[in-house]
Amino acid sequence: MSTVHAVRGSAKRDAVVEAATRAFLTHGYEASSMDAIAADAGVSKRTVYNHFPGKRELFRAVVAGLYEGFNSDGGQTLRHDQPPEQALPAFLRSLLAHMGQPEVQGLLRLVIAEHQRFPELTQDYLEGKSQTYSLLNAYITAQHARGSLNAPDPHMVAAQLLGGLKEMLFWPTMLGLPVTADPERVIADSVAALVRAHGGGRVSAPAIPMD
Repeated sequence: MSTVHAVRGSAKRDAVVEAATRAFLTHGYEASSMDAIAADAGVSKRTVYNHFPGKRELFRAVVAGLYEGFNSDGGQTLRHDQPPEQALPAFLRSLLAHMGQPEVQGLLRLVIAEHQRFPELTQDYLEGKSQTYSLLNAYITAQHARGSLNAPDPHMVAAQLLGGLKEMLFWPTMLGLPVTADPERVIADSVAALVRAHGGGRVSAPAIPMD
């Protein structure tokens, strides 16, 4: 395939994903047809199927597209040579900005609404955004190796950090409630709590009493 054809093919694929994003967020998953998506993208239905065998594959591409930019930025923010007090606040600010996008919130609402009829979408959504959490897990793992954190279970530490942040700042917006907490205060307190709980030197295993 020539470079020109490759560029055109990529542009058409991007147009299909953008049209699918609009369709899913506006009409839901079940009501969005491949015909309508093709028409909105300005391509033939055959072109859509050349890139995506079915609507589920297209949904996966939509999820990946919504997280692609953040995963790239987040990877640059979470520099392993920076301590948690420096790297984590920047990452969490970026994450909050990402989660505040209407498209990201709309996609999660879609997954929740369609779960009973299409439970597979939940798994596709979780897999699509998994790299975001992998970035944080990898950073915490690196800090544990450097001795900056005592975090032998990085996934648990990451889940605790993000859980508190979402409880205060993300879920209220998803439920249409006002956010009363100051984001910067929540971020600072969350990072400070993580450092208090897992910072400093390694915790040695308890001694086993000898008989």
